[in-house]
Amino acid sequence: MKCFLRYIGVVDIKEKLHYVRFESGLNVITGKSSTGKSAILEIFDYCLGSTEDTIPVGKITERAEMFFIALQFPGYFLVAGRKKKSERCFLLEVQGTDADQLLKFIERPKAFFDPKHYMPLSDFKKSIGRYFGITLENVDEDPFLKAVGRKKSPTPSVRSFLSFMLQHQNLIANKHAIFYRFDEKEKRDQAINHFKILMGLVDENYFDLYKEFEVAKYELNKLQAQIPKQAQRREAAIASYNRHLTDFESLAGFSLVNATAEEIYLKPKLFLKLISERSIKIDVLSDKIEIRRGELQAQQSNALVKKRKLQGQVRMINDSITSATQFSLGMMAERLPVSTVLSEAYCPLCETHSSTPAVEANKLVGAIEWLNKELKLSSYARESFADERRKLLNELNVVNEELRHIQADIRPFDEEIERLKTSKSINEQATKAKLRLEIAIQDQLAKPESELSEQEKLWLKEVERLAGLLAQYDIKDRLHLLSQDIDAKMCELGNHFDFEETYKPSALRFDIETFDLWYQQDAKTRVYLRSMGSGANWLYSHLVLFMALHYQFAARSESGCKIPPILFLDQPTQVYFPASLDDADEFDAGVLAKQAKREDDVDEDMKAVTNMFTQLAKFCAETGKRTGVIPQVIVSDHADKLLLGEGYRFQDYVRAIWRTRGFISEN
Repeated sequence: MKCFLRYIGVVDIKEKLHYVRFESGLNVITGKSSTGKSAILEIFDYCLGSTEDTIPVGKITERAEMFFIALQFPGYFLVAGRKKKSERCFLLEVQGTDADQLLKFIERPKAFFDPKHYMPLSDFKKSIGRYFGITLENVDEDPFLKAVGRKKSPTPSVRSFLSFMLQHQNLIANKHAIFYRFDEKEKRDQAINHFKILMGLVDENYFDLYKEFEVAKYELNKLQAQIPKQAQRREAAIASYNRHLTDFESLAGFSLVNATAEEIYLKPKLFLKLISERSIKIDVLSDKIEIRRGELQAQQSNALVKKRKLQGQVRMINDSITSATQFSLGMMAERLPVSTVLSEAYCPLCETHSSTPAVEANKLVGAIEWLNKELKLSSYARESFADERRKLLNELNVVNEELRHIQADIRPFDEEIERLKTSKSINEQATKAKLRLEIAIQDQLAKPESELSEQEKLWLKEVERLAGLLAQYDIKDRLHLLSQDIDAKMCELGNHFDFEETYKPSALRFDIETFDLWYQQDAKTRVYLRSMGSGANWLYSHLVLFMALHYQFAARSESGCKIPPILFLDQPTQVYFPASLDDADEFDAGVLAKQAKREDDVDEDMKAVTNMFTQLAKFCAETGKRTGVIPQVIVSDHADKLLLGEGYRFQDYVRAIWRTRGFISEN
């Protein structure tokens, strides 16, 4: 995204304008303590829709009426403003690129900050987001969120930028934290999840496609789960047809239809018509009913024998489990001797010394040790018995189900005998067998097998189509490439900063899926920031990571990156000059070093500070040459009048010097 911060300012209660003008590239605000340097960062955050007003309490908040920022885009300015302690925000687009002309407009605050351009905070975030191409309404990849009662995920907004833009003074050299707002897990997760969106790797169409893809996979999996059940249903249907055909033949004395159960299943509609039209005539001379009854009774007897055998095995296993449990508990209750002492042993007849008791005692000790080991195994034995019992109970359930089927098959023959005693009808049971077969075939026709197969083919085709569309985004490979580019840039930049020798040459790594940062000591060893050992290492790790990220923001501005390369660094020199108070009219490194008890290191410290600003200036210039977009780095610090290297002049980057005055002047 090609834009940079042109102005940041305050309108005081007397309608007087206080502002700082910035340029692309490196910008430095230098000054003593309590002049408003850190407030610059907080005002920027507040004007971009922060829910909290974190502007430091003091002269600024006492005298301020209105805060504003002006962002310069190609062809126009975007002014965002907000009154102090207000939930309403100002937003106005001003055409043109003349920054001086814009300032003249703002110098008439009553006319410029017209009430009609104010809006609620929520509307403001959406409106300003449109200028950065952030218009997504749904970024969920799970299409079933509502079904399980969960809310949709928060969508990206300009607030998503701030974690990549702001390095507060308590964060810039922090060994435990790297990103702004990451102390809140929800905001950390949001920033990580939104990163691929903000980098322009995915758009709203991607999330719509992904949800469609998940639905298609769900439907396909559901069908494929039904297909094995369909095979089971096929087997059950054929078995049912066989029973009904056999029952009819046994009762009627002849076959109902000249076809097997498998043939009926393959052509159910045809055979249903034939069977329903078939008239019932009983062959009274047939003995098939008694033959069938005999077969079923034999099957019943065999199944019952198997059942009794299984019941006996289950009973024995239950007794074994009970015995093992009681034995273990009984042994645990007994107290065994801690030690055994044998007195000297002699033969009672000749009083000769004997070693036999000692040998036997050793055998006893060995036996006790063996028994203890066996007792430890009792729990495993119980588990083994329990597993065997489960298997037997499953077999018993199968046998019981077989007996139920046999009993159901015998029942019509028994009922036939009873009915013949009281009724003249001899074909009622055969008619019932025929009717049961017709009902079973109708049930098959109501749930045709071919329908599931056709649906499976359709969903397979849909899954393949959506997978192809998603593959065009090439997310995995593009994220991997982005990760490699960031790591390579960190190594390149890191070699120019004053890391300890342990961390040279630079081998910093950043995981864009977890946002972890570490030094890759060797192929297997990662040294995370918290273990790197000094404030300078922590500072440079922060700087190198954010410079590498902002290089990517600039390099990818034409390919959809939505994050403008604007970076605030507050008090980066505190690692070398951690003075609690700097109230001199001139920056004096020696005085600050003395306060920090670093007098002996002042020359080396100044060399490191000078190099840091040189590298920041060089980074902005070279990134502009390579990418066509110059990053904007805004540094608030005590340091002043530094002699930079490589042809860069410190004073060229100074936008404000607050030594004799602050952000809000006394005049």
